[in-house]
Amino acid sequence: MLRQWVRGRMPSQDTLKQHRLLRIFGDRLLDPDYWFCNRHSAAVAVAAGLFAAWLPLPMHTLVAIALALLMRGYIPLAIAMVWVNNPLTIAPMFYFAYRLGLLLLGHPEVEFSDTFSLEHEALAVAVPLLTGCLLLALFSAALGWALTRLGWRWKVQIAWRRRRTRREV
Repeated sequence: MLRQWVRGRMPSQDTLKQHRLLRIFGDRLLDPDYWFCNRHSAAVAVAAGLFAAWLPLPMHTLVAIALALLMRGYIPLAIAMVWVNNPLTIAPMFYFAYRLGLLLLGHPEVEFSDTFSLEHEALAVAVPLLTGCLLLALFSAALGWALTRLGWRWKVQIAWRRRRTRREV
């Protein structure tokens, strides 16, 4: 059911070819392997999307597509997983990453002074933020990959058991 819903909403290959931001991926984006979901491609897509969601840069979707292409992942799922990072969750996610970076690096929290120096405060915030984001990106990508693989295997085992019980009856 979900598979048919996704297929019905997927853009055509001509639409993808004409999209100006997606041209950087060339014809590789149109390879059918990237649009077919199996255990490997789903797990890679979840990992790519979750990794890209933690990066504090614009264009998360393009990063997720590039990672999915690099590791042969299912592109629609990689794009969907990027949306873990949305306008409601971005502030708490990056604040948690910043606090984790401060803890790991042993830096004190940045106190903004009356004589605000954008360069100084931005650099002081950027290092812990990037450290925390990178660690959380790696952790969530690995966890997402493992849980997707385990969930897929669990689903297959349930199907095998049902099939076996139907044959025995």
